[in-house]
Amino acid sequence: MTDPTYAEKTALIIDDQEFVLNIVCKMLEQIGFGTIRTAADGQSGLEAVAASRPAIVLCDIEMRPMDGLTFLKELRDSSDPSVRDTPVIFLTSHGRHELVSQARALGADGFVTKPATVTMLRERIEQSFDSRAA
Repeated sequence: MTDPTYAEKTALIIDDQEFVLNIVCKMLEQIGFGTIRTAADGQSGLEAVAASRPAIVLCDIEMRPMDGLTFLKELRDSSDPSVRDTPVIFLTSHGRHELVSQARALGADGFVTKPATVTMLRERIEQSFDSRAA
C-alpha cells in the first residue's frame, strides 16, 4: 500500500549494481515516493543530492570508485545544511560490526540488510524521518 505522505518526496538510491537499483526503485514506488533518482557510486550520488535535494538517500556501502562511507563523510562535511542533513540509510549485505560502527560515527540514519523487504525499508525510512523530526 502506498503512503500519500511520500508522494511529494524525492528518494535517491546509490548502488553500483543495476539490478539492486531496479529492485529498490520498485520498493520505493510501492511505498509511494513521487520521484526516485538513482546513482551508481558515491561521487555521482553527491552530485545527485546537490541537484535534486532528496528527502532520503538509500546507499550501498561497498561501491567503486567512491564507497558509501566516503559518500556519507563528504555529505556530512558539506557547508550546505540542506545537503549535510539529508537522511542516509545504508543498504548492505554485510552486517560487519566495524562497518556499522564507522557508518554510525559518520552519521548514518539506519541500516537495511539486503535483500530488503518493502516493510523493512518503510520502517527504516519512517524511523529516520521520525528521529529527525524529534
